[in-house]
Amino acid sequence: MRLAKLIVTFFYIGHAKIAPGSIASLATSLLFYLFAKYLVYHFFIIIILATIFLAFFCISIYTNKLPEKDRSEIVIDEVVGQSIALLPLLLFSETTSPDFFMCIISLLFFRFFDIVKPYPINKFDKMNNTFGIIFDDILAGVFSALLLTLALIF
Repeated sequence: MRLAKLIVTFFYIGHAKIAPGSIASLATSLLFYLFAKYLVYHFFIIIILATIFLAFFCISIYTNKLPEKDRSEIVIDEVVGQSIALLPLLLFSETTSPDFFMCIISLLFFRFFDIVKPYPINKFDKMNNTFGIIFDDILAGVFSALLLTLALIF
């Protein structure tokens, strides 16, 4: 249970008093920026997939006996969604490190979709289960990645 708590709170960032999801997204963006020059696009996809499976398992354990499943301290889903939102930066900057400004743009896009929750994200957000907790952030990450891709193209 302690390991699951460590993972779902992303090393206790989820216990921040103010905006734990935004802080976890910011931490993910900063980690990405620091390590992007060492990441290969395909390897980053594998990291994201492994994190999704780990998050699903740990959230299931952590919320097993809780009536409300999507608690504010659970921020590993934001880490997954923000990672997906950052993915186009590796594709468009294969030979150089991604620009820090674009990492921030990715963060803003993801936080917008994660907070506003347009359709169909809002449908998954209303689910009171592990799948809903993770999948609404995956969709927010995908929407953000698509918008970031358009910004990078134009």
